Amino acid sequence: MSRQKSLSLQQLAWKNVSRKIFRNIVLVLAVALLVALLVFALLFNKAVEDDLEMANKRLGGDIVLVPIEAQSSAEEFILESREKTFYMDDFLLDVLADVEEIESINSHTYLDTLDAGCCSIDQGQVIVFEPESDFIISPWLTPDSKSELLDNEVYVGNYVHEYLGLIDTASLFGAGVKIVGHLEYTGTGLDRGIFIRKRDIDKLTEQALGTYKKGTISIIFIKAKDGVDVDTLVAKIRNINPRIGIMTTGSIGSDVRNTLNDILRIFSVTIFISSLLSILLAWSTFSAIAGERKREVGILRAIGARKSHIIRMFLSEALILSIAGGLVGIVLGHLLISYLGVDFHLLSSIGAVSNLSPTSVFVSLIGLGIGCLVCFSGALFPIARLAGLEPLLAIKEDS
Repeated sequence: MSRQKSLSLQQLAWKNVSRKIFRNIVLVLAVALLVALLVFALLFNKAVEDDLEMANKRLGGDIVLVPIEAQSSAEEFILESREKTFYMDDFLLDVLADVEEIESINSHTYLDTLDAGCCSIDQGQVIVFEPESDFIISPWLTPDSKSELLDNEVYVGNYVHEYLGLIDTASLFGAGVKIVGHLEYTGTGLDRGIFIRKRDIDKLTEQALGTYKKGTISIIFIKAKDGVDVDTLVAKIRNINPRIGIMTTGSIGSDVRNTLNDILRIFSVTIFISSLLSILLAWSTFSAIAGERKREVGILRAIGARKSHIIRMFLSEALILSIAGGLVGIVLGHLLISYLGVDFHLLSSIGAVSNLSPTSVFVSLIGLGIGCLVCFSGALFPIARLAGLEPLLAIKEDS
């Protein structure tokens, strides 16, 4: 019997909602805007944080050293796959080799990528490395990659591999090279890398070398021994060379995080204002409904309906409107993260997209729940006041 009552209340609520559809659409759109902003902000934050965390984990080292003036450029290459060239003397490698807290050292050199002809590689960053000491590139090589590079052989990153398709030979700086392996997707600048051995630098022309000078490198990756405190090791390296730029796996992306925090503060203010407007609109909408339906409520109370029945009936209407607005808002929020992200530098650079995942479902449910809560908050006072009217007084006031 109680289930039948509940069903009839829901049917009555739906009928009442559809009776004033145009007025209710305004409230639905207000809730939709609130939920869309909330879903977009949460997905935005999650996308950026995940990308930073993955980039840090995938570097393979604990400490990264670069020229101090190129620290921001190095971060852009690591996080956003932007082609960069910067250099420092390689004498630091010999000095660091004597530091007992260091387990492994690996260096990369970034060469200028030149524009070339139709069959040349022109969509990547040429990276010179030492295969014998490498611990950055080798963990990402696909199983079918050749384990050792020979003359005129190169590895390529995931993006370059897809760009070249099935071609296994190409021209690099005007010289023929054979692609003998490629990396899995890393989500870092390595995806756009074309990797050659350090000993092959001498075979390149001066034009190909660009601004590179012999005896220089671009970046040093350091892996600390187990149990060594990274901060202590950083302090030791800074004493050795105070003019070196030092990044740890936890500090990479700090500028991005600061920017993200500023953006989230703006989102928070916008969402707060949108919530207040939605509450006021829900209060206004249900105050108008209460004024129009006093007689109906009085008759229902007179024939035996309790206050709880009246409250449930109107809250059912609020639930229908808030769910409708919430569902529209969820769709809009996902569209914002997918399509506006193309023109939003921070999102496009990390490749943030909307996809079906436990996180996106959870975020959508949070947005829907907050949308319902906001709508209920505005509607509850007019509903409670209407339900508390005496039946005869309600009928008399409306006559």
